Amino acid sequence: MKGSSRPVAFDARDRTTAVDLRRVGDKALEVDWKDGSTSVIGLWLIRVSCGCAVCCNELTGEPLLDPDTVPLDIRANRIAPVGNYAITFEWSDGHDTGIYPWELIRELAD
Repeated sequence: MKGSSRPVAFDARDRTTAVDLRRVGDKALEVDWKDGSTSVIGLWLIRVSCGCAVCCNELTGEPLLDPDTVPLDIRANRIAPVGNYAITFEWSDGHDTGIYPWELIRELAD
C-alpha cells in the first residue's frame, strides 16, 4: 500500500557489530557501529581492559594488570581482526596476547 511503512526490526547485535575502524592519532580508536552510532575509545582504556591470562586471573576474573604500569601514551603498533567477533592489538609496551571482543569495545565506549 502506498505511503505505508513497515516497522524496522531492531537487531541487538547491531549495537556490537563494527562496520569501520580508524585510528584517531596515536591515542584513540574510532569505531562505526552497525546501529549507526560512532564511538571514540582511548587506547589506554582498551589496553588496561585486557582480559588475557597475563592481565586477568583466569579463575576469578580478578585483574592482575596494575593500570599504573601502563604508560598513558600507550600506542597500538598493530590492530588486527579476530574473526568477526573481536580485534587484537600489538601494543607499544610489548603486550600482544589480548583478544578484545566487540562487546567489550562497545562497553568501554559507553
